[in-house]
Amino acid sequence: MKNNNDIAKQVASWSLKEKVGQLFILAFPGKSAQTAETMIAEYNLGGCYLSQDNADTFEEARNLNKDLQSMLDANNRLPLLLGVDQEGAWGVLVGESTTGPGNLALGVSDDVAGTKSMYKVFGEEMRSAGFNCILGPCCDVNLNPNSPIIDTRSFGDQPSKVGAHSAAAVVGLSDGQIVSCAKHFPGHGDTHGDTHRDIPRVDKSYDELKSNDLAPFQAAIDAGVDLIMTSHILYPQLDEKNPATLSSTILEDVLRKDMGFEGIIISDSMNMGAIQNHYAPVDAAVKAMKAGITMIMLSEEHYDHSDAYLDKQLAMIHGLIDAVESGELDEAIIDDAVRRVVEFKVDKLLPQPLFADFDLGANLRVAQTAANDAVTWVRGGVKDISDKPIYLLNATPDSSYHNLMNPRGIGPNQAIPAFNVFQQALKSKHSDCRDVTIRDLSSCQDGYIVVVTENHPLPGEDFDQVEAKLTVQMLSSDFDNVIVVGLRSLMTY
Repeated sequence: MKNNNDIAKQVASWSLKEKVGQLFILAFPGKSAQTAETMIAEYNLGGCYLSQDNADTFEEARNLNKDLQSMLDANNRLPLLLGVDQEGAWGVLVGESTTGPGNLALGVSDDVAGTKSMYKVFGEEMRSAGFNCILGPCCDVNLNPNSPIIDTRSFGDQPSKVGAHSAAAVVGLSDGQIVSCAKHFPGHGDTHGDTHRDIPRVDKSYDELKSNDLAPFQAAIDAGVDLIMTSHILYPQLDEKNPATLSSTILEDVLRKDMGFEGIIISDSMNMGAIQNHYAPVDAAVKAMKAGITMIMLSEEHYDHSDAYLDKQLAMIHGLIDAVESGELDEAIIDDAVRRVVEFKVDKLLPQPLFADFDLGANLRVAQTAANDAVTWVRGGVKDISDKPIYLLNATPDSSYHNLMNPRGIGPNQAIPAFNVFQQALKSKHSDCRDVTIRDLSSCQDGYIVVVTENHPLPGEDFDQVEAKLTVQMLSSDFDNVIVVGLRSLMTY
């Protein structure tokens, strides 16, 4: 391990290109580390956003990350920040990793010890794969149940509860010896839009934000969160012109001064529609650095799986270099951000014990306990369903499942619908469980009609629930023996 004097000499020798490169978190398509070699060797890349597209299994992830480390060693580079969306509702290495029931379920049980344990599992498993940062927890409060992108990624709709679980998640990740990142500051839970598409607007006063949206972020800060990710949302009562990622008022005055955060501020992906549809890429990067962003993320899960995607990312680095050389961007801003990043890497990333083994059986037991604790009757309730037949109906049409596996490697990432898993489990427990269609229901009065809905929050896409909602409304009005089971679903009826 390098000593601090060696690191200081190394940083002092960096060119402007190497300093700017250290402030970018980029993504690359495919499972080969060679794709990132130029970014590491020539540009001194600061970090990578990695998804299911880069690795499906622990073996693939370990091979990828060990190859990246070899490139770093060969070029005398500091560790990359290797961030993944392992947050329960969204996950990586799905099929082998322990994702648990998701944040909303953890919040429903309101057991912060369970949240802490679940996030410790996330940390141990992702560190075993060679990742060193989990881009979580989501500190967003579900103040708007129709928000299209947060949904089950939130711990709930009460700021105090979300704050308590956010803090527990941060502590759990720390116990799992991995760094944490609270998102999406100052809060994405009260929007009608999805920043993967455009700029949502949250018209609240600062006092309202402090009482609601900001409270969980303060709890995460107080718990020692390492990074905070911004949102591309406009808060006009704080800044009339600039979304949070580009607002010095929100980042410097609110986050740094008022809330006391001294860690790394990273942007949400600057390739998202909220930025791409309104700003030239280089202009957005310059504005973000001026506003107080420490590291710029350019992931957005590569819409196109081509070399052009990498070229676009490197063009952003060159644009920032040009802005410094022209005097548009003060180099002191770059130097201050580099100082923060290097100190963070020396303090938090260099000591991390990567690729350690973990106890999968114990982790699965943690997840099962969390899932059991989360099962809740929202309205009504049946104590025992073993005495009558069960007629099982999936309210979600087949057409809704076409995008279950998001092609950008982000999202739930499981090929099998949640309904199928529920169906198999129910039939294994109940001796008389029959699959039915709506046409069969007139003859199903002697048992329980179990209607299942599900949802999957997907970046920049919709998991269609309109038909499912109409089906549930119709059945609830026509039958007295209906049980509605919501899987990943906040649908209101």
